[in-house]
Amino acid sequence: MARPVDQPRAAPPTDRRIPLAALLLGVASLIPFVAAAAAATLASSPTQRLYGYVALISYSACVISFLGAIHAGAALREAPLPGARLAAAAIAPLLAWLALALGERNGLTMMAATLLLVLAYDITAARRGWVAPWYPRLRWPLTGVMLVSLLAARQFGPI
Repeated sequence: MARPVDQPRAAPPTDRRIPLAALLLGVASLIPFVAAAAAATLASSPTQRLYGYVALISYSACVISFLGAIHAGAALREAPLPGARLAAAAIAPLLAWLALALGERNGLTMMAATLLLVLAYDITAARRGWVAPWYPRLRWPLTGVMLVSLLAARQFGPI
């Protein structure tokens, strides 16, 4: 089926510009990180600080699972199916789940380490053409804010 003339074409795979929608959604995804870390470190009552910690570690697990799913989705588009890449994508949510089970400082440390591991995989995936070339450029600063949030809560939080 022919594409209508007024519909814009997708950017070529060599385009390194971060799409505005991806940038805005990425920045918006940081709001819960910053808010939960602030609550975990700055709230006046121990209950509110604990709530901030739980919100932070839970949201971190969701985001890490989402990041793994991005790679699973990219792998599922290929034929033959790259089983090793699907397995690699499944590691992110497994590590996030283990971090939830660890809890407290060790859990926050493992979440931070997992974010770095996924970022390294993002860079590799972009270099191999599995994801858009701009994807690591988006992920670097987002990961930085996530890490600051996690490590601040680890250092100054209620635990």
